[in-house]
Amino acid sequence: MSSSRTGATVPSGSASDRGSAARTLLLWSFASLLLLALFHPIVVVRVRQFLDSPRYSHCLLLPLVAALWTYDRWDQLSAHPRRASSAGLVVFGVAVALGVYARFLHTNVWQHVALLGAIGGLVWAVQGGAWLRGLAFPLGYLALTLPLPKTWDDALTLPLQRVATVISEGAFEAFGWVIIRQGNTLQLPGLQLLIEEQCSGVHSLYALVALSVAWVFFMDRPAWLRVGLVAASVPIAVLANAIRVIVTGVLAYRVDPSYAEGVSHSTAGMIVFALGLGMLLFVDWSLQPDPPYEDEDEGDDTDA
Repeated sequence: MSSSRTGATVPSGSASDRGSAARTLLLWSFASLLLLALFHPIVVVRVRQFLDSPRYSHCLLLPLVAALWTYDRWDQLSAHPRRASSAGLVVFGVAVALGVYARFLHTNVWQHVALLGAIGGLVWAVQGGAWLRGLAFPLGYLALTLPLPKTWDDALTLPLQRVATVISEGAFEAFGWVIIRQGNTLQLPGLQLLIEEQCSGVHSLYALVALSVAWVFFMDRPAWLRVGLVAASVPIAVLANAIRVIVTGVLAYRVDPSYAEGVSHSTAGMIVFALGLGMLLFVDWSLQPDPPYEDEDEGDDTDA
């Protein structure tokens, strides 16, 4: 026996979809609170470090960039099947154990690594492997918030200082000026220009590399151009910093010596970053392949 009812038909899957979305939202809310409870000490340490250190101040924006990328591609991500994974739960547990052990040893680096591993393990455990692969860029991008060890910082800073000094010396000699270089100090007639550690450009280098990585993943570019732009961000940052040092030297020598000290390093860093950004965008524009040519006349003949 069969029966029928008249009236509006409600899609059978709508209520279950809303319930599944609500459960997922509740689960992720709980997971976020759990992460904060477990890793809040290192989060507080890093936020303070990023606020106090010009070298890593750009790291405050990197989680926002990762979130924007995820939001921009949410429809594509939603098409991935959601399957909970026990392997992800194991990774999450190992990361939490590592974080607790590193906290006991007061080791910030490994606490930070454990936090990144816990986020990846949580995505894998709750959403599955397909989502983990789909979120490879934002999860990997968060690794750029990990500060380099001081020995690595020094290994980058000292050569960059020398490069900025040598390029500036060459430029001043090309102007016909009498100049003597002693280490990272340039002696001009009546003026001494010291290329300090803050003048190495390493602050802008870190920020420009992070920006270039975000740019190539947000924009639709061929793989070779993506790799090329990220690689080009390093010499661009070095060149932009050298230009800033040269301009500072010219102003100090020709206009007023106070120009050598009148611009704060934070302001100078923003100038270098803006100059490097313009150069990076120019390189991107100049290397973009031309779009395929469409013959409009041929299209008109076909329509005819």
